[in-house]
Amino acid sequence: MSKAFDIVINEEHMNKKKIFVAHCLNFGIASQGKSVEEAMGNIKDAIKLYLEENPEETSKTKGLLPPMATRLFL
Repeated sequence: MSKAFDIVINEEHMNKKKIFVAHCLNFGIASQGKSVEEAMGNIKDAIKLYLEENPEETSKTKGLLPPMATRLFL
């Protein structure tokens, strides 16, 4: 059974190089990559490892709201 997680990806610059940082809002974990695709693959791996180490968190993923996206400008 597939589970859905809320992921936010930000484009950032580190040492004058562009990177993409993926944040899993459900668990407060993050990963990065040189492309959006690499960041997504890395956050998937990070989520799998997190759930292996914290199996009790799996039950918290039931009943999640459907994915939402918004952009806030200040």
